[in-house]
Amino acid sequence: MDASSSYSLEHYRETADLFNESNCETREGAGKIVLGKIRFDENDFVVDIGGGTGSLTQAIYRGARLKRNILCVDPCESMLTLAIQNDGVTSLKSTAEEFFSHKENYAFDKALMLGAIHHFSDPFMMFKKWTEWLRPGSTCFILTRPPNTTLPFFRKAIPFFEKSVADVPAMVDCLRHLGLKVEVSEEGMVLNMSKHRWYSMLRVRYMTPLHNLTDQDIEEGIAELEREKFFDKLNITMVDNITAIMVCQK
Repeated sequence: MDASSSYSLEHYRETADLFNESNCETREGAGKIVLGKIRFDENDFVVDIGGGTGSLTQAIYRGARLKRNILCVDPCESMLTLAIQNDGVTSLKSTAEEFFSHKENYAFDKALMLGAIHHFSDPFMMFKKWTEWLRPGSTCFILTRPPNTTLPFFRKAIPFFEKSVADVPAMVDCLRHLGLKVEVSEEGMVLNMSKHRWYSMLRVRYMTPLHNLTDQDIEEGIAELEREKFFDKLNITMVDNITAIMVCQK
């Protein structure tokens, strides 16, 4: 596990108890994208890599009406303690790299990587192994954020966000070079909430890049947003830009 992965793990250990409550809006939006893009069979064996607390995993299990539990794979024990409380979720403590290093783990029909790919230490090597042991007909579906966010972050947070996102063009080139079929689409999740709800999400650092900021940074940033953007608003509407990547055999 590299330094960035260790740092991410620390963040999720500290925020596990708050994660579900602070991400309910984005979880609902991501679930709609997944269920709208993927055609599930009720007998599919699905793995959710980096599935965290399993709340989105459960939503997909229910929405897809699967008969088999989804395997939620995550390296954070605090997250998985919550994951196993969900319907239709089985947990496995493992990094993505560890999981994909064992050929027997490739028995899945569909692999989900939802807001997790930027945490992987070497996604290119992981996909290379995936192509070597690929089960015929299996599919991988990735959701990640592009660097050009329209979320209303304060100025100090934006560089940390931009540094944290995955290099999607490089990843897509790598996947195509490996002989895989890759379809990319840009999605937008419209989020409606009170400004105080948004401020509370920032305070609990609902997104990993915010872990870089001190409590003082967060409070000064919220004061900046209140002063410059939201002083005359109680409720706000924002668009969370998402890149969706479908990967399968040609």
